Amino acid sequence: MRIFKVFSFPILFSIVSIVLLVMHFPVNAQTDPGELFALKGEKNIMNEEHFGIINGRITTRVNYRDVTTISGLFAPPYASSNFLLETRIFGEKVPTQKYHWYPYEVTREGEINDFVVKSRTVLTADSRAGLIVLTLVNRNRKEVITPIQLHIKGGINYVEQWEFLRPKAEGRTKNKIEGGLLVKSNEEGKIKIATDIPGLEWFDLASRWDTKIPIPAGKEVTFHIAFEMGGPDQKSDLVSQIVQNPTATVQAARNEHRRSVESIFQHLPRFYASDKRLENYYYRSLVTLLTNRWEVPEFILQPYYGSGGVIGGCVGNYLWEFGLPAQIFPLFDPKSSAENIKQFLKVDLTKYYLFNPLTGKGGGVWYQVNQDKIVELIYYYILHTGDVDFLQEKVEGLTIYEHVLNNAFFGDDLSKPITLVDYGDAGENHLELRRGYPYRGIMPDVNALRYLTYLRAYEITRLTGKPIENLKVRANALRGLLRKELWNPEHKWFNFQYNGKKDIRYTNFMYTLIGTGVFDSDIEEALLSHLNEREFLGDYGIHSISKLDPAYDQDDIDHGGGGSYMAFPPLICQRLYNAGYKLAADDLLARHLWWGERLPYWGDSMPANYIGYREDTPLQSDFDSITGAQTFIFGIFGVKVNWDGKITVNPTVPTFSEEIALENLKIRGRNINIKANAKEYEVSVDGKVYKSAIGKAITF
Repeated sequence: MRIFKVFSFPILFSIVSIVLLVMHFPVNAQTDPGELFALKGEKNIMNEEHFGIINGRITTRVNYRDVTTISGLFAPPYASSNFLLETRIFGEKVPTQKYHWYPYEVTREGEINDFVVKSRTVLTADSRAGLIVLTLVNRNRKEVITPIQLHIKGGINYVEQWEFLRPKAEGRTKNKIEGGLLVKSNEEGKIKIATDIPGLEWFDLASRWDTKIPIPAGKEVTFHIAFEMGGPDQKSDLVSQIVQNPTATVQAARNEHRRSVESIFQHLPRFYASDKRLENYYYRSLVTLLTNRWEVPEFILQPYYGSGGVIGGCVGNYLWEFGLPAQIFPLFDPKSSAENIKQFLKVDLTKYYLFNPLTGKGGGVWYQVNQDKIVELIYYYILHTGDVDFLQEKVEGLTIYEHVLNNAFFGDDLSKPITLVDYGDAGENHLELRRGYPYRGIMPDVNALRYLTYLRAYEITRLTGKPIENLKVRANALRGLLRKELWNPEHKWFNFQYNGKKDIRYTNFMYTLIGTGVFDSDIEEALLSHLNEREFLGDYGIHSISKLDPAYDQDDIDHGGGGSYMAFPPLICQRLYNAGYKLAADDLLARHLWWGERLPYWGDSMPANYIGYREDTPLQSDFDSITGAQTFIFGIFGVKVNWDGKITVNPTVPTFSEEIALENLKIRGRNINIKANAKEYEVSVDGKVYKSAIGKAITF
């Protein structure tokens, strides 16, 4: 049932309420930036295969089940997919008893033969290098001769294609040893490893360094292992410098991490809630601003944000991933937002869905949402920054404005009345269902997106002073056609049509369109009648396809069942909050709050019927994660920018959190703070305070 906004609360706050808000959410409340995105090992459910760290220049897997192993090195354009650096003590890998993850570092600790073994694996600041700090504590009552073995292997290649899969880079190397320095090289690149572990002897056929070290009773010793990846002409001996000054290296990496975190919150707001699960979710959603950010000289954009990043997965930039957080990203980095838009426009979006970061060339196939996503990106970039002049910039001989119109009218014959687009067999690219059940042809969700594209393009034309009314006319006509030709009142869902035959796929994509205006209220109510535990809802989220649909596939989590593409649950919550369906939004949000507590970063899909994640994909740090924070700002807090530059705030406080607050939201040159409880809220804008009852919007 729709929750109507009827209130009897007074507009002015009571003194008690104001005091409570201030007490619970002091303006200067801060979390240590270095710890904000950390995750304790006992909380982690991610497998070793997908668990890694990154510093914007290099990324590696951290095999956390033992204390020292790392594997795979990816430092675009160089990669070693079969790299292994494994340390054994007394001939064994030391089992990890506890560990702690940071985006750039992992600490581990374990025990063997009455020794405590600790490690700190750190990726250095501003370089394609890293450091392992290895500490051994002898708790025996006597000196122990301690065998230490380093098993090192892996090739290297210069990789030109960075798309969805991790590159397979195993080019054989020649190994050269000079004291504590190992250089693995071929004509495409080098891997260097240096260590201060004494007495090591290299056995090339086994790829091992071995030594035995006497460690006195009760004593602690610390050694260092540095690694670096680069081109074949790499002359510097950075790894030796790191080993000689490890303390400074670790501190510089920590400082850089703190600086990066603080930079995020110079542009995006902090969030507070009495229910800490909400805080965990909000901050975890932002972590890909670190894990997917690259500062690589060879890349065409500086900085560059890939769809993925950690352990080299999905480094290419997909329009699908980049487009969904269209509202929040211009707040964080407007320059990068604009540059990415222009780069996507250089690619033929009628043929491709990504661009390669090294070459800028397009790749993949055409996705049916391409045109919607590029117009949406342009729309929110201008709306949230006010940069109207952007429309006159040229890309490939056309202005941005002309690109908007070309994409908005793509597939439409303007000489004829509007029709629903038949996407034919290519429509299968939309959801890519695996079990053979079709979803193609005239699809309701993609056609409904055209309605939004027309209206967004119309608003953009108004900025020029010459609105194209035909965009609005065709949008409304399309809205009517959807209902007339595809709505199935008996099943309370939309049909799709292929070769003249109608069928139904109950996909949660439809819920991302609630509240956009494309559906009448009776249709929204009918669609939401399926949002129940028998059909779409699971204990831990929402399923991408109804559990009653024969196409449901537990293993096809992203769009075929078992769970959902990661960006959709928060986006659906945002739509529900904006449309006034508070209880449905609260319910769905509560079901997937565990995401913020159990994973270091979010991959492309999450299950709805158990706590886990999609494992059969390299896209484990999806850029779309920031849709979570986007939902909080523009959904829960109801922030809306109007084309006249005014801003509206209309918060909805989740039933399970007594109070919420947003601090230092910067948008359209304003600095905004919002504090709210179940009855009333306060908005501070550049020092001026507004107060209102929940349900009554404030515009300034």
